[in-house]
Amino acid sequence: MLVTIIGGAGAMGGWFAKFFKQNGADVRIVDRSAKTPEIASSLGVDFMHVDILSQHCPSDITEDITDTDVLIISVPINITCNVIEAVGKRMKDGTLLMDLTSVKREPVRKMLECTKDNVEILSIHPMFGPTAKSIRNQTVIFIEISGRRGKLCDEIENIFERKGARIVFMSADEHDRTMAVIQGLSHFVLLSYGITLQNLNFNVEHAREMSPLYEIFTDFVGRILHQDPELYANIQMNLDMKEIHEKFIAAAKMLSSSVLNRDEEKFKNIFLNARKHFGNTEKALKESDEIIEIKLNKR
Repeated sequence: MLVTIIGGAGAMGGWFAKFFKQNGADVRIVDRSAKTPEIASSLGVDFMHVDILSQHCPSDITEDITDTDVLIISVPINITCNVIEAVGKRMKDGTLLMDLTSVKREPVRKMLECTKDNVEILSIHPMFGPTAKSIRNQTVIFIEISGRRGKLCDEIENIFERKGARIVFMSADEHDRTMAVIQGLSHFVLLSYGITLQNLNFNVEHAREMSPLYEIFTDFVGRILHQDPELYANIQMNLDMKEIHEKFIAAAKMLSSSVLNRDEEKFKNIFLNARKHFGNTEKALKESDEIIEIKLNKR
């Protein structure tokens, strides 16, 4: 099986190039990065150094890219649909077009629109980053696309299962609604916290020594800030975030109002209502205690 990854010189594309090579596939990466040959050499895979969206990319090169069993698109969210359009109509019968993007509704629609009925389609969202050591116990979301699944989709799923991935099936709409909270809201909260520390000119490193819980929370803020701002901007701007942002800001204002007005009863009611909705807070306390203990043992 030949797997070609457009964007394979990027962090996530490179992770999957290595993954599929380790699992018996022939792998080729396609990227516009000047480092593409170097990265391909380090991974032990073939490469094409080309920008398929460039006006200087002739159609015969694009056809070379689609001369593959599996074509995986691993590019920024804001150009994913453009890449799908560039390669979709050239996919051969019985091949598989697949994407890794964090947003699903539009890429899935575009894949259906731009490919023939006898081209398989698979849209996945790995719920982990390129620093993950393996796929074992990691969640990978598979988007269900009726009538466009075949033996190559089955083979990809079997590889993931054999390596211990946890596969969750969703529709594209359900995925985007869920990710607007799981990713969109959590990123927004953590970034807001980081920006507030900046605006307060707060000494982050000094305060890390005060509390392991604060240190853990700060680690997650730092984890976000360490990564590609384009990715996080694209997640915010390609999911339906308007209502979620409004709800978050309204909640912050309500909580702030109770504090500024010294309204302890209102504060407690807000707190207890949130606890009731949250669910098993006792389990959350116990499991977070275990994380804190691990952090303390590393000091």
